[in-house]
Amino acid sequence: MKLIEEFLKNARQNDVAVDSIVVESGGGICELREINKISLHELRSCAKILIAFAYGIAIEEKFVCKNGEPLSLNTKVFPTLKNLSLVKPDKRFDAWTIRTLLTHSTGFEKMMFNKSHVETLDKFKLLDVLFETPLKYEPNTHFTYSNVEPYLLSVFFQENFGMNISDFVNERIFKPLQIKKFKRENFGNYCAGATGLYLNFKDFHKLGQLLFNYGKFNGKQIVPEKWIQEMTKPQFDCHDYYKKERVFPKLSAGYFTWISKDDIVFRDGNGQYIICDHKNNILITIMASEKHMSKVTECLRDIM
Repeated sequence: MKLIEEFLKNARQNDVAVDSIVVESGGGICELREINKISLHELRSCAKILIAFAYGIAIEEKFVCKNGEPLSLNTKVFPTLKNLSLVKPDKRFDAWTIRTLLTHSTGFEKMMFNKSHVETLDKFKLLDVLFETPLKYEPNTHFTYSNVEPYLLSVFFQENFGMNISDFVNERIFKPLQIKKFKRENFGNYCAGATGLYLNFKDFHKLGQLLFNYGKFNGKQIVPEKWIQEMTKPQFDCHDYYKKERVFPKLSAGYFTWISKDDIVFRDGNGQYIICDHKNNILITIMASEKHMSKVTECLRDIM
């Protein structure tokens, strides 16, 4: 396939460490290439979309929270979280809802809980760290990309529904997708949410198919179609993260997704990419060991 050949040619010329690429067009896999055989790749931030998938299912099925209310985008999360820490937090935390977390608009100033940050912390006391951190912005007014929100969604899910969200994902998403080989890590008692998931490149592509096909896999609706539509449309302005020179500049954010030019939707994470181009009916998934993420998509410039 010409797209793959051009991509790999560019990768070689620019010394970009690509491990695999799968390109699907017209509803079927056209071609896949595994350059480096790696049993399981760490997805890092691409794991975030599974948290969003899980919440789409739970909201559609009207899961009942501990307070007796059905789960919704407007569900307040702080009443659950405050009981898990002895730290007295900012009163503004009470404005947090499920939608707040899905749109990275909690009000913190900068990225938290990335790999280097978490390694310095007690993973059983992450909520204490958050509640001791002052908010710079009013909740629901400013987008700050972080690993905090998927973690908080994991905590909320487990505390209200009595199940680690990774177990729910395994039962409701991985099993229908026939994903059997994976590894998932916790932060303390809870699923990390934004990282710690390991998959092989073929199973990673299945997550892309679920996003691209509006929740369907092999003709079966796994995640509600309307929810995927919400996940992949602009929900919040992210102008601080816009870089015009990028192949896929981030124009706005959906629910743990990015919306770029020409309505391309993508999810990225430390060299791993899911790229959905519905206008041209193309789905691309890439796994790379390349530390500089922009170099990976640069290999696609002028060939999509």
